[in-house]
Amino acid sequence: MLTRKSKLLLTKIFSFFSVVRGYNIWVIALAQYLSAIFILAPHESALSILLDWRLFVLVVASSLCIASGYIINNFYDAKKDLINRPKKAMIDRLVSQSTKLKVYFAINFFVVVLASLISWKAVLFFSAYIFLLWFYSHYLIKYVLVGNLSAALLGVSAFFAVLLRF
Repeated sequence: MLTRKSKLLLTKIFSFFSVVRGYNIWVIALAQYLSAIFILAPHESALSILLDWRLFVLVVASSLCIASGYIINNFYDAKKDLINRPKKAMIDRLVSQSTKLKVYFAINFFVVVLASLISWKAVLFFSAYIFLLWFYSHYLIKYVLVGNLSAALLGVSAFFAVLLRF
């Protein structure tokens, strides 16, 4: 039987999973691998691509980068979400704004460290991607057309990380 403290911890973990939209991140990571197998390197065996440690690092780094983008977006939209999505906002509020910021910076630092294992180009790519995700969440989201267009471009940009390998 779970104690009250462990139930609260599990609820906070679920809340954080809701903030980072973990279900979307798995789909993007799968799509990155599928694009590597079928589009970017069709001449290589699927097993060699799946076992490629550099590709794995790039997929993990881009997944973490996307998660941090969701965190900072949630951070800036907390008040708006109380009105637009009150039930989800109540779940998201289980994790404090301070914790969200700490995790956001820790994830981004880890992404840059991971990227440094690959190349300086990867470091530049992910540094720019992190900045653009923040810029979108802080500034561009306020403008309907520009915000929607930039959100679409940022979503597709994760696939450019895989190009760093091929």
